[in-house]
Amino acid sequence: MEWIKIAAATIAALLLGIGDTYAQQHYKGVSALEVNYGTNIFGDADNYFNLSYSRYINRKSYWKIGANYFEKTYDYSVTLTEGEIPLTREAKGKDIYVDGSYHYTLASNLKSVYWGLSIGAFTGVEHTRHPDEEYQFIIGPKIGTEMEIFILPRMALLAGIQQYWNPLSFHEWNTVWNIGIKALLY
Repeated sequence: MEWIKIAAATIAALLLGIGDTYAQQHYKGVSALEVNYGTNIFGDADNYFNLSYSRYINRKSYWKIGANYFEKTYDYSVTLTEGEIPLTREAKGKDIYVDGSYHYTLASNLKSVYWGLSIGAFTGVEHTRHPDEEYQFIIGPKIGTEMEIFILPRMALLAGIQQYWNPLSFHEWNTVWNIGIKALLY
């Protein structure tokens, strides 16, 4: 029973930043690699994956570029024979795109917890297969918020929400939550 108390205290210390999590977080020139998974907040819980590289400009801001994959559920109609009522079917569109964003830290304890806002843009392609196979160019702006909680000197847990506006897509507005891991590269 004693080991449970020790494990709980250790985890609490890591999450609260009491441990040795000072390292070189948010210093000029430090770069990081991160991987994220999330889903659409509104509508169907479609999958979102991201692999990003970031580079810190100073203690309060950094640039991030990434490769992304996002599924979007949509309905389409199928008429089997003439005169029948069309059937509604569901399919998933797939967005594959690159994005770039600028992140600015609004609040921090300067050792393990950082929260900020981001603004950026994305471009790529959207693939749908029904009723006909089609590829559509996509481009648009995005805004978001992200929290980093450093659990080790070079590793952070991430949680974020992003809003995408894509005027060329069949779903123009998409709000995505994500969680992930960031590893500092130095």
